[in-house]
Amino acid sequence: MSQKKIFIYLGLAIAAGLVFYLLRDEAEENGWFLSEEEKKTKAEWMAKGSPPGGSSTADNSNFLESLDESIPPEKILKDYLEWSEYPPNSRPLTKYNEDLTNPYFIQISPIAMVDNPEDKKPNGYSCKLQPLQWAAIGVKEPLHITLECFNTNNFEKVPLNIRNVKLWKEFDGNKFVALPPDGNDKGIDGDAQAKDNIFTFEWRPTYKDWGDMFLEVEFEYGKEKKQGKALSSFFSSPYQPAEWSGYFLDIPRDGSLSIKAGVNVFKAGNYHLEANLVNAGNGDPIAWASFDGKLNAGRQEVEFLFFGKLIRESGYEGPYALTQLRGHRVNLAVDPDWFGQGEEGMRKILAAKTTEPDKELVGPYKENYATKEYNLNTFSLKAYESPEKDQKVKQLQDLSR
Repeated sequence: MSQKKIFIYLGLAIAAGLVFYLLRDEAEENGWFLSEEEKKTKAEWMAKGSPPGGSSTADNSNFLESLDESIPPEKILKDYLEWSEYPPNSRPLTKYNEDLTNPYFIQISPIAMVDNPEDKKPNGYSCKLQPLQWAAIGVKEPLHITLECFNTNNFEKVPLNIRNVKLWKEFDGNKFVALPPDGNDKGIDGDAQAKDNIFTFEWRPTYKDWGDMFLEVEFEYGKEKKQGKALSSFFSSPYQPAEWSGYFLDIPRDGSLSIKAGVNVFKAGNYHLEANLVNAGNGDPIAWASFDGKLNAGRQEVEFLFFGKLIRESGYEGPYALTQLRGHRVNLAVDPDWFGQGEEGMRKILAAKTTEPDKELVGPYKENYATKEYNLNTFSLKAYESPEKDQKVKQLQDLSR
C-alpha cells in the first residue's frame, strides 16, 4: 500500500472518530444505543407529569426531601434537565406508553395452573380472566370479562365449564356482595365467537356498585375436567359527573397548540382530564396533555395545551388528531382549597373522613377530533421555562457540588 493511501485511510479514520465523538452525546440523548427495554423505561419517566428522582410533587418546599438518596445527585440533575424541557401538563407520548395510548385496557398475564394448592410444578395449563376494559363507566354500557384456558405446550384453548361466579366490592377494608354477571360461549351478549372456548361475562353496574370490584370464577377446564379458580378486578363508576359535548376548537398559542374541548358538567368539583395528540394521517403518538381545575355545573370549556417543542420535534405537519379523551372528577375527602384557609382549613382537614371512592370517571369520547392544517414552523422549539424549574435546577446544582 502506498504512503499516500495510508495517509488517506488514516485521515478517514480520524474524521470518523471525530464525527462519532461529536455525535455521541446526541446519540445517547436520542436513545440510539438503548435496548427496547431501556427505551421503554425512559419513555415511561419522560411521559410522567412529575419529575424523576423520587419527587412526585411540584412543591419546591419539600423537593429535596422527596429525592431518592440512592441515586447520585449528578444523575438526578441530568435527568431533571432532560425531563423539564417540557411542562408537567404536556409530556412526550410514544409507542412505549401503552398505559396512555390505550388507557382503558390493562393486559393481564395468564396464570400457570396447578392441580393442588401445595403443588410447586404447573400442570401444563394456563388460564386468564381478562376484563376488556379496566373500568365500567355509567350504567348503560356493559363491561365484558373473558375467561380462557390453554395448553402451554401448543397454546390450544381447552373447553370450560363454569361452576360458580362471585362478585363483590371492596372499600375501606370491607366487602360488599354484588350481583354476579352472566356469561356464555354462544357468540351472544358480548361473546365474540360461539364455541371458541373463550367464555365471556357481561356486567352492568347498579348505582351502588361504585369502587373496586372483584370477580372470582370457579370452573372446570380441559378434557380431564381439572378444577380451577381465577380472580380479577376492575373499577366501577356508575355515576356520570360530566360528559364530552363534542365541541372542539384548535388555535396556536405562544408557540404551542391549544385545543379547547366542550364538557357538560353534571356535578361541580375538581376535575383531572387528559387527552392525546397524534398524527392524523398514521396515528403516530406525539404528546399528551392534562387539565386540572375546578368546574362548575353546566356547559364548560377545558383547554389542553400541547407544548410546541413536542410537536416540532415530532416532525409532523398538521392536521393532528385529538384522541383518548379521559379523566375523572376528584372525590377526595379533603378539598385542596382547605390548605390555604389557615386554622379553619386545618380543622376541616383533620375532621375529614373518606366515605366514598376517590374518583368518578368521565366516559371516554369515542371519536377523534382532527385539527386544522399546520406548518411545523408554527410551533416553537424553545424549552419549557418557569421560576419553579429554575429553583429546582439551582437546588440540584448545589446538591451535586
